[in-house]
Amino acid sequence: MKLLKSKKAEGYITPCVLIIVFVAIFSIIFTYSASVSKVKLMRENTKVVLDSFVTQNSTEIYNSIKQGNDYTEVIDAEEFRTSLISFCTLEIENGMLYSYDADGKELYRITEPVLSFRNENELELVVTYTISIPMWFAGTEFASANIPIEVTSILTEKF
Repeated sequence: MKLLKSKKAEGYITPCVLIIVFVAIFSIIFTYSASVSKVKLMRENTKVVLDSFVTQNSTEIYNSIKQGNDYTEVIDAEEFRTSLISFCTLEIENGMLYSYDADGKELYRITEPVLSFRNENELELVVTYTISIPMWFAGTEFASANIPIEVTSILTEKF
């Protein structure tokens, strides 16, 4: 058996540095994929609520189509907002809508959704808002990613 001449553990520095770099890269990739997943989920939930809102108001919209135009004069944005808050289990604080996990930690926040027509009084509805996803490190929020979201819904004739 060969005895080591140096017992300073100098050979362990490179593997330790490589492990730290690997863990940092993995952490960044994991945080990015979790953030993308939250944005996609919120976009899909908004699409479901908006489609449901258009379907619920389809009688008024269909009557408008039967009259020979695709105009709708008013939409109830508050009804949509209430449905979105209920569907996504959001909480209202300081003019923002927040989503929390089971431990009470903030997952993301969105600005008040703005429901409007793509072109004035036409059937294509658009919801716009900005989602902010906090980035956490060692239990403190160090940054926030702000992503503007736009979701559309159109009622089309199927006959």
